[in-house]
Amino acid sequence: MEAQTQVVDPWQMTIGLLGLLSGETCPSPPVPAARKPASHRGADKRVPGLTIRVLERATATRITLAWLDPARCAYYDQEWYRTRARRSGVCAMSGREIRRGEHVYRPRPMRPHALNADAMIHSIVLDEAAR
Repeated sequence: MEAQTQVVDPWQMTIGLLGLLSGETCPSPPVPAARKPASHRGADKRVPGLTIRVLERATATRITLAWLDPARCAYYDQEWYRTRARRSGVCAMSGREIRRGEHVYRPRPMRPHALNADAMIHSIVLDEAAR
């Protein structure tokens, strides 16, 4: 399933795809100063053009996603795992508020850190999307 927050800006998509074709794992053009990490956005603010697609549910606590943020990064087979939120935040998929201690999915830690490493998806939202 797929959740789209807004229409993708063709120019940003072109820049992102050119970065991928040039060998960049995750192109990162300049981000406006007003833009904050996903975990600090309000519930009504979403990432323009963000597309999240559930590819596979490997286990009950691990899922593989395709994450495309045309302004920041693209991961076409990123593993996410179920855990408890260490802090309050916002669900990247629905914009729903996440409270500390709730079950969420987060990207698997990796080196170098993924540009969406601070993102969270509420487990209820992701479990519904995976069905």
